[in-house]
Amino acid sequence: MEWLKRRLRGTFVHRLARRGSPPAGSGLAASNTAYDRQTVEVMRRVLRPDSTCVDVGAHVGDILRHMIAVAPDGAHHAFEALPHLAAGLRERFPGVRVHGAAVADRGGEAEFQYVENAPAYSGLRRRVYDRPDPRITTIRVAVVTLDEAVPPDPPVAFLKLDIEGGEYHALRGAVETVRRGRPVIVFEAGRKSTGQYGVTPDDLYGFVTRGLGYDLSTMARWLGRAAAYTADEFRHNWEHGPDYYFIATPAGATG
Repeated sequence: MEWLKRRLRGTFVHRLARRGSPPAGSGLAASNTAYDRQTVEVMRRVLRPDSTCVDVGAHVGDILRHMIAVAPDGAHHAFEALPHLAAGLRERFPGVRVHGAAVADRGGEAEFQYVENAPAYSGLRRRVYDRPDPRITTIRVAVVTLDEAVPPDPPVAFLKLDIEGGEYHALRGAVETVRRGRPVIVFEAGRKSTGQYGVTPDDLYGFVTRGLGYDLSTMARWLGRAAAYTADEFRHNWEHGPDYYFIATPAGATG
């Protein structure tokens, strides 16, 4: 059994087991697989071997291991609020700076909703869960901002955020980091997650486009060199789907 666990570690099967199986027929598993593949392809296009990457909501390191593979000489950072997962990341990735903390727009300490039977759904607030039986325990965790936790040098080239609704506030706490490095940003967002933090699609779209000076799109559109989202398109997708993973790139940049 142990050899099988070692063989599966870091694969999508391993991720699915840790996260908890999506409802049958929901298409969530296929979407997650596609988003992972797209994220890796984006990194291959934009990163150099020495690029610095930041993984917020690193979980068990599925995307982190690809960051290291694509940019082996980079100074990488991983953020994971759940203590046992942070400990696992430190063991698996000794060359990565692992921060055992949640990320938001201000530092301190806060309650954290740990979903025991689907840890990847855990976050600073409850979200609309894509499973009927979440077992939730509230724990206390440290909270940091990216601006205070990530050194200014070297600048960040790639930023991934998957923290079940807290992405908008994490970006609000990363303004200087983003302005310095102008990283490509991949993040999750939608009514079921980000919307539970009191954030509207117009809040997020306006902050990313006008506040940061970025284009906002899906990874599939960006990889295909299609036009970025308009505010109306993003708003419609927020409410009706199908996408819940997005890419933000400095305005005018192409894939």
